[in-house]
Amino acid sequence: MGQFGNQPDFATNDIKQINPSDNIEQSTFLNGSIIYIGDNSAGGDMIVIPAGAVGESVITGFVSPGFAGSRGTGYEDARFNIDTIGGSGTGLTVNFTAVDGAVQTVAVNTAGTGYLNGDLITIDPQGADPGVGATFRIEATVGPPTGKEGVFFKGLQAGGFLPVTVDYVLATKGLAPNQEITTVDSLIAAR
Repeated sequence: MGQFGNQPDFATNDIKQINPSDNIEQSTFLNGSIIYIGDNSAGGDMIVIPAGAVGESVITGFVSPGFAGSRGTGYEDARFNIDTIGGSGTGLTVNFTAVDGAVQTVAVNTAGTGYLNGDLITIDPQGADPGVGATFRIEATVGPPTGKEGVFFKGLQAGGFLPVTVDYVLATKGLAPNQEITTVDSLIAAR
């Protein structure tokens, strides 16, 4: 238990004053800090990205699943901005090269959204023989958090601690005219 009832113990060698920012970058990264609220005269609201939150997957490449015919047949030598079918997401288009009608290399043209590591996608044959689409497995990594992962806390008390550890304190959430904003002041991060 901390110095005061219901207050956490934390290291005193990593304390710093912070200002809310919509920049999600190394300079605003709080690395799982506890946030002390010094003032809430403007309303007591705060938007944070909780520690460990991640954004959508980022496609890093494609691999052939290795079964016979997985590279398809009837494709032209090179095509650009070609639709794909399948996977968890929507909107992925690719560029590819083909040799003797079989797809050899695949690259992202438009990444789309919602795709996950391991998803199988088929490159739309567009003129290739029916039913012989090239199939590839998506390789993806976890992307950085964005404002979409922000959590809004309302009615926070001055002199208290936010009930979760955070990686970022955001200034705003969303772009709508009535967007939520962080209104607490004198914030201190500690680990």
